[in-house]
Amino acid sequence: MTTLKEVIQALEEWAPPQWAESYDTVGLLWGELTRPVSGILTTLDITHDTIQEAQAIGANLIISHHPIWFGQKQRLSWDNFADRVIYGLIRADIAVYAMHTNLDHAKDGVSYILCRTLGLEPIAFLRSHDTYGAGYVGIGSTELPIESFLRHVQSTLKVPSLRYSRGKQVTIRKVAVCGGAGSFLLPEAIRAEADAFLTADIPYHRFFEAQGHLWLIDIGHYESEVWIADQIAHYLRRRFPNLSTFSTRIHTNPIEYWI
Repeated sequence: MTTLKEVIQALEEWAPPQWAESYDTVGLLWGELTRPVSGILTTLDITHDTIQEAQAIGANLIISHHPIWFGQKQRLSWDNFADRVIYGLIRADIAVYAMHTNLDHAKDGVSYILCRTLGLEPIAFLRSHDTYGAGYVGIGSTELPIESFLRHVQSTLKVPSLRYSRGKQVTIRKVAVCGGAGSFLLPEAIRAEADAFLTADIPYHRFFEAQGHLWLIDIGHYESEVWIADQIAHYLRRRFPNLSTFSTRIHTNPIEYWI
């Protein structure tokens, strides 16, 4: 029987915790290392629905991209959504492991998978730190007129609407991406001579900085990262073929759009 410790060792070969940002809460959030793993559920977010999903499929380990909380906790409060989730996990006796910014920085991590999902060939980190980095640059097989590119992005990522500022190119082939809130990488995307930069949670004034350089496109936080849950599950199925591993089928995005 595979133990929790063995699963964690495999995950940390892919995305070591030391690659995470200092503010982040990654690693084993709850669980006993020597306990056998009966099944695994991978997800972007942990919600009450994903806890029920894990119970329904017999999984006693949830691996999430987003941690349940950031920083140190001194007490739990029933009025806090994250604290109620923690309580639900403990009651269900489900272990939790989070791989957040360390997986953002992994070679085959969040931004790499975003490139692949968009049909781009990943070629390099946007910001490199030897064996790991932030964001990615990808190349499309052909140049696309900007209107066709925007339709492709919206359709592929299932984004109800896009926010963007105009760039200088009328066709798009070289694209910088960063899953999650990645607009801090705008200078790197400009230096990489990308035609467009796709990321999420872009502040208002950042759009001004991009004008005349590249198309800066906000694709939504959930939409930019949700694809990593399937990749985590795929990785674990290769490493532990006899272990039941599932990627959530629940839409955990708390944001709704009025179109």
